[in-house]
Amino acid sequence: MTLFSPKLLYWIKILSKYISVQLIVQALGFINGIFLVRTLDQKEYAYYTIAITMQTTMLLLADMGVGVGISAIGGKVWQDKYRFGQLINTALQLRTYLAGGSIIVITPIMVWMLMKNGASPINTGLIVIVVLVGLHFQLTTIVLNVIPQLHSQISRLQKLDLLFGVSRVILLGIAYLIYLNTVMAIAAASIATGLQRYLLGYWIADSVDTKASINQEDRKFLLAQVIKLAPNGIFFCLQNQISIWLISLFGSTKDVAEAGALGRIGIIFLLISSVMGNIIIPSFIRCQSAKMLQRRYFQILGCFLIFGIMLIAITALFPRQLLWILGNKYSHLQNELLLMMIYTVFSSIIGAMWSLNAAKAWVQYAWVEIPMRIITQIILLITLDVSSVKGVLLFSILSSIPPFLVNTLLTYRGFRTFEQSTV
Repeated sequence: MTLFSPKLLYWIKILSKYISVQLIVQALGFINGIFLVRTLDQKEYAYYTIAITMQTTMLLLADMGVGVGISAIGGKVWQDKYRFGQLINTALQLRTYLAGGSIIVITPIMVWMLMKNGASPINTGLIVIVVLVGLHFQLTTIVLNVIPQLHSQISRLQKLDLLFGVSRVILLGIAYLIYLNTVMAIAAASIATGLQRYLLGYWIADSVDTKASINQEDRKFLLAQVIKLAPNGIFFCLQNQISIWLISLFGSTKDVAEAGALGRIGIIFLLISSVMGNIIIPSFIRCQSAKMLQRRYFQILGCFLIFGIMLIAITALFPRQLLWILGNKYSHLQNELLLMMIYTVFSSIIGAMWSLNAAKAWVQYAWVEIPMRIITQIILLITLDVSSVKGVLLFSILSSIPPFLVNTLLTYRGFRTFEQSTV
């Protein structure tokens, strides 16, 4: 008689193998981030923060429900090489159209924010170019990553992550020896993503038919998800980056750099998020047992909660040591660091809830969050000073209460609907 069940032993083996490599990947990402914080002056780091924020906003706008649709259909057709290829090609086509719209809308805003904070026209133009190059590679990489995820090709996912992390370190090192600024920092990430995309494109041929035709039924379903989630998608792309938006509009360039630097400490949480995205979510998508689905849902949230509490406790006990990592320019941000970690943990738990709900397309009443958040944020804008980093972080934490409540409702309704459909 063994102490652990075969199923538990299987998951321990898979997770330990993945986490051991992922620790290296996250360490490389952490080193990259801290290297930029300590090396770039505050003005350049402010430009970098704005550029990355705008790139992330474009990525969110280019999804708007496509990812939800891929998960919902992919969980059923991933074993059929041709059908899976149809789904992937249909999703890629739709994301290209959405990306075009997001570029048209967000690029002028990025230009304005950069120049408002002191960037020259030439520097602004170069930043925009490297941001759009990186966006191009990320758009397809995100969709194609679903293929090894649903096929549980963990070693390939690890190699892709390692390729990105190692190549970015090397490229940043070369840039540092030549001349490191915002343009070179973003270019390093863009080239590393391009290498990742090339290798991924080579690998997927044995799992999907890359020449499969566009499937009109898939397109219809994906479009339905986009239409259903477009209001939330647009709203979320603003909300997820709201701290940088607010501090860019009402604060100074120094405040933008400080907010961006503090966010680098929260990158520690990406380890568990990566494990969830590459291992747990695909398993959750494939699960068709109501009892097992509920158990896995609360196991996942429990892991997030425990890990989050540990990070908050470490931050509260050792703020000076953590700020030393960022350098002397940011050593005075002890209170702000704790608030940033609380916000990171809270938003990560909410993000996990949304990912699980979206994986099963439990999103029918997601729009309720929009009026709830708007009312909450109007009240907060009246009562808080959002021209300071501390005020913006408090604003972000309190603004996260409505999405937590809405995702709780979506989860409750989702389980009820799933149980009824499997009876």
